[in-house]
Amino acid sequence: MKMKLVALAATGLVVAGVVVAPQAAFATDATAASAAVHARLSALRETQSPAEAAAILEGGGNVQALVDPDTGAALAAFRSSARALVSVGPGCTTTSACMRSSTGVPYGYTGTGTKSGTWKNIIRVGAGDRRTSYAASNGAAYNYNAGVNIEWARPVTVVKISR
Repeated sequence: MKMKLVALAATGLVVAGVVVAPQAAFATDATAASAAVHARLSALRETQSPAEAAAILEGGGNVQALVDPDTGAALAAFRSSARALVSVGPGCTTTSACMRSSTGVPYGYTGTGTKSGTWKNIIRVGAGDRRTSYAASNGAAYNYNAGVNIEWARPVTVVKISR
């Protein structure tokens, strides 16, 4: 059982790492997300039994877990409903949602979820490998199917990306 728990704990850490791993260019957003996960796990550690944490971890799915590195025991865990929209920057990939500014700066995001921010002077967007929605500061919403790339006739300020 201990060996199985260690393997499951390692899996939980990998899942957690994917969700909160900071990207060099956008470390501030990722650091804030990591701090929020850490705070929640720390609070759960005070109220959740190791058996409850282990059951959540063994259940799989999108799990955040705090694991003792010496024993592999789950100290706290929760199921996360948050999905990760992660920067691939700098740049874009063929599968990422991609925005390009009028100066040529590319902003690429992979995964699923929603990210809010302010991306000014965007003239070109692409959906990548899945349906992607962009919301603009003027209240307009643009929804594009996978594989679609468009160029706007004038620059737009994008305030939200969802995929």
